[in-house]
Amino acid sequence: GTYTGSMITKVLLITALSGIGGCSTLNEYIQVFFAPEDHDLMERIAWCESSADPDDEYSLAVNHKSGATGWFQHLPKWWDERSKKAGYEGAHILNPEANVAVASYLYYHLDGNERWGGASHWYPSRRCWGGK
Repeated sequence: GTYTGSMITKVLLITALSGIGGCSTLNEYIQVFFAPEDHDLMERIAWCESSADPDDEYSLAVNHKSGATGWFQHLPKWWDERSKKAGYEGAHILNPEANVAVASYLYYHLDGNERWGGASHWYPSRRCWGGK
């Protein structure tokens, strides 16, 4: 009895902490929200922006000067508008899934920069992630 009960509790806990589709790490979210050819770049950008590790389950990174927040260092002044456009209206800026989903929205929909495309949103850290 106790073994089954504790297993069920653990499964429910893991499910509650996991995002939609069972994602639980930065790497898994990137695989869902970005095309395969963009996975490595987005992992590098997240590392450059917030010291994110692909196995991280969340990020509490906040730039105290700009307020930029999370794995992809979103600016709070743009969060409400961009999270709404990305389909995550009302989501907290530190919500792991929303943080990656909004990064994906920026990368694929606001990508008019001829030199860096969608990666231009992370232009300040370009020397770190390989933007020439």
